[in-house]
Amino acid sequence: MRKSVTKYVSSKLTEFRNFFRVRKATSRGDFSNVIWLIGDGRSGTTWIASLLNADKSYREMFEPFHPKKVNGAKEFRENMFVDADSKNPALKRYMASVFNGSLTNSWIDKELLSDSYEGLLVKDVFANLHAKWSVLQFPFVKPILLVRNPLSVAASKYVTKRWNWPSSPEIFLNDKALMATHLKGLDEVILKVAQRNDYIEKQILNWCVIHKVISKQFTLDEIHIICYEQVLEDPQREIGEALVFSGKKQNAELTPNKLRESSIVSFKGSSVIENKDPLTIWKENITQEQVELASNLLKAFELDGWYEGFHSP
Repeated sequence: MRKSVTKYVSSKLTEFRNFFRVRKATSRGDFSNVIWLIGDGRSGTTWIASLLNADKSYREMFEPFHPKKVNGAKEFRENMFVDADSKNPALKRYMASVFNGSLTNSWIDKELLSDSYEGLLVKDVFANLHAKWSVLQFPFVKPILLVRNPLSVAASKYVTKRWNWPSSPEIFLNDKALMATHLKGLDEVILKVAQRNDYIEKQILNWCVIHKVISKQFTLDEIHIICYEQVLEDPQREIGEALVFSGKKQNAELTPNKLRESSIVSFKGSSVIENKDPLTIWKENITQEQVELASNLLKAFELDGWYEGFHSP
């Protein structure tokens, strides 16, 4: 009991001190350079953010769109789609507080911030379906999309179900604007996923919707794509290319220890903690029937060429 009270007081003190440091940094323009790393949950965004910011020169803003951890995000739906031509003053105000760096709380900034920064790295897995809209509102933001094998993502979500990952196909079916545009003609496919009610397949559906929408809305010169599996193969090259796109300098070497470092969201059962192959650990929690369901979904969404054999992109 005493430990929990001490931890709570320490967290609140850090939050209080960060508030003033953020206010000073914002007034100095420390956050004028902004990288926005997006991707599906459990795709490795936290790890990739740490590699992009190995020199710690940018402030890392952790999941400002988490609907249960950040008060300002609670008024927006999970997996909320916003068409590029839409007007949404409330969302614009909130995104302004994200991209100008003024937003902070104990979830977004888990540790005491430094006195100064060269930029801002925003990492989020809840804002994918309005990424294009947000970048149009704030064109100075450099978006980077992390892509990972959908079965790896789904399996990791399965063993972290307690984190309440979005798993309702009805969210998409009830979104008339989304169904009439990027998901046109997929009503029956999504309805059958809802009826089968298979958790893995529902997470594959989320993956498909996210990547279908982003690939339809962005051109390759507007967003940088980085693949988890290719970072494993050649981290120097992949992280280097992402940094060139974002305009961020990298003054720290990606050492073997840094590359193997577990993230704050690693858990018992993850490949890092268990020292297992991150490319194949998904097979421990996925049946052959679910592999076939995933294959059919990717084909229906015209994404079947992204991960042939569910190994490398």
